[in-house]
Amino acid sequence: MNKKLKSIKNIAVDRTWVSFLNNNHPYSLLHWSIAGINQDAKDVWLLQDEVTFQTTEFPSLDEAVQWIGKNMNDVTDVLG
Repeated sequence: MNKKLKSIKNIAVDRTWVSFLNNNHPYSLLHWSIAGINQDAKDVWLLQDEVTFQTTEFPSLDEAVQWIGKNMNDVTDVLG
């Protein structure tokens, strides 16, 4: 795992969210434990595009970081 991915994972573990840039495009990775109007319990990690607000759910942080490593080749800044 490269240094940027390790930073993303470590900050996400510590704060339950992290923002970063991929090819100068902002994303956030955050833990979502409560969902919906009735506050239904949910335990997923969301990768959110901060421009379009589209999200992708992952059952674990490790799976999210692995997906980022495979699909986002230009992570330039980890914003914390």
